[in-house]
Amino acid sequence: MDLKKLTPGEMTIAISGVVLLIFSFFPWYKGPSVTLGNVTIGGASFSGWEKPNALLSIIAILIGIVMAAHVIVNKLARVEMPERLGSLGWGVFYLAGGVIAFVFLLIKWLGNTDYTKFALYISILASLGLAVGGFLTSKERGDLAVFQKGGAGGTGGGTGGGTPPSA
Repeated sequence: MDLKKLTPGEMTIAISGVVLLIFSFFPWYKGPSVTLGNVTIGGASFSGWEKPNALLSIIAILIGIVMAAHVIVNKLARVEMPERLGSLGWGVFYLAGGVIAFVFLLIKWLGNTDYTKFALYISILASLGLAVGGFLTSKERGDLAVFQKGGAGGTGGGTGGGTPPSA
């Protein structure tokens, strides 16, 4: 496997997905301890796969795993994948997946900011890395031109850059 085959955006996605997966098993929340006489009962801890709002974090983690696996398999294992899905390139899907994962983890965090642990913040940063990697990959592949006025597949209206129609 040659990591030099990965573009900066793809490298960001791969690293962020792996970091998100690793830190999903660390405690994201830990409840308070209670002392009764001489006995201290520790609070329960919950990873990214558990409550509160487990569905949001599970979806975000799975998005990160799929994105990282797709980049790694596509580039490093030499598996042939189509360049585009319809009119959209993979970079747009990476960008959308990263934004969705980031928003889901933000919602989870904002829904319960009590007793948060360090791994939750690392995971939020990793999901942000997925979104940034998706944006970089979209820019590298020119996938965002579909959404720009007058870009590839556009209806015109842009300023310059195109060949005028023949008379």
